[in-house]
Amino acid sequence: MENSDKQTELEQENRRLRERLDLLEAQLAVRKTTRNRLVLLMIRTFAGKSLYGSVTQLVDEVAERRLERETIKKVLYATLRRVTRVGTVMVLIALGPLVLAGLQTYYLKKQNEKLDIQNKRIEQQTYLQEAERRSSLVFLFDNVLNKVDEELRMNPGHRALSPQLVGRIVALTKALKPYHFLEGDSITAQMSSPERGQVLLSLLASKLNKSTYDQIFLLADFSYTTLQNVNLDGAYLRNINLSNAVLESVSLTGADLRNANLEGAQLLGARVLATGGSASPASFDFANFHKATLHNCDFSGSSFDYTNFTRASLHQVSFRNAFFNQARLIELQADTLDFGGATLLNTTFSILEKKAGVNTVFHWPEIHIDTATYRQIRQLPLNGLPVLDTAQREFRIKRDTFYVGDAGQPIVVEDSVELFRTRQ
Repeated sequence: MENSDKQTELEQENRRLRERLDLLEAQLAVRKTTRNRLVLLMIRTFAGKSLYGSVTQLVDEVAERRLERETIKKVLYATLRRVTRVGTVMVLIALGPLVLAGLQTYYLKKQNEKLDIQNKRIEQQTYLQEAERRSSLVFLFDNVLNKVDEELRMNPGHRALSPQLVGRIVALTKALKPYHFLEGDSITAQMSSPERGQVLLSLLASKLNKSTYDQIFLLADFSYTTLQNVNLDGAYLRNINLSNAVLESVSLTGADLRNANLEGAQLLGARVLATGGSASPASFDFANFHKATLHNCDFSGSSFDYTNFTRASLHQVSFRNAFFNQARLIELQADTLDFGGATLLNTTFSILEKKAGVNTVFHWPEIHIDTATYRQIRQLPLNGLPVLDTAQREFRIKRDTFYVGDAGQPIVVEDSVELFRTRQ
């Protein structure tokens, strides 16, 4: 009895296991069928209906050993067609990120442009705040000028200022520092101080005596001054510091600029009227034009005794009938200079290498020249160098004055120099 019950249980267990095994096998079959369908679907999708059909036909014909040429053609054609389509799709898929990257770059560029504009406005605002702070010193400027008028009214004949007021003027010029300011819609590239120009013009209009001007110009700072369309005829500007100044369309007839510092200055359209009843030449003796820019200027008849033009830029400048003695015109950037009728004593010349397309032209008609300066000129890389006319020579007395010790008595040394005329 017990053996029968055990046998029955084992049979039931075997049946359950068999049913379970059948169920697993059915699930595996379904999964396999599903996988095969998916693979087949992917193959059909990738290969395409035409490629799949042609390959199927090829396989069948190979199995039946009746391969036809037309079937191979269909397979090759379908393959090339499918590869081309897939390549096009892949290219389009690859272009997607590139298009997105291009759009991103475009919008980043636009954003950077807006940031640049914003930074520019912030910079302009900063410079304008600085300009406003500088312009606040105009009140001090007005106060100083009132003091000048007051002292001149008290002593109209002397035209002198007290040392205290001279000191205030010097301090004012140093306080009026150059700055960038807004011109139109942009900040000026070069710093300047229009207020210093106003101080200078006011002092010149006050007609002070030369001693007072000497005290002011020896200590005051008029660098970066801007003067436009002003008349400086007969102005006493000895020892003045006009470095990096801008003098545009100014008249300098009879002006005294001896020992003036014009280093880095820009003289644009400056004029010296050397002919006529009221004309008188200007004096630039011992002046410093180092790295200065002179454009479209006329210094006819002016004096350039020991003047330094080292590394200056001279463009369309006239030195007709001017006088040069021990002047240094070295490493010039120059074109179209006129020295007609000028006198040149012991003057040194050299020109920087010309830029492409720039013609350097010097005019030398009827100049008076010594042999040392002539040798300097003959070394210049120019066309049409002057030729000495040995038939026309003259002797001039050259005077030098020396002061010895504190005696104040001058010792005058005279020396003769032989000058020749030239022909172009």
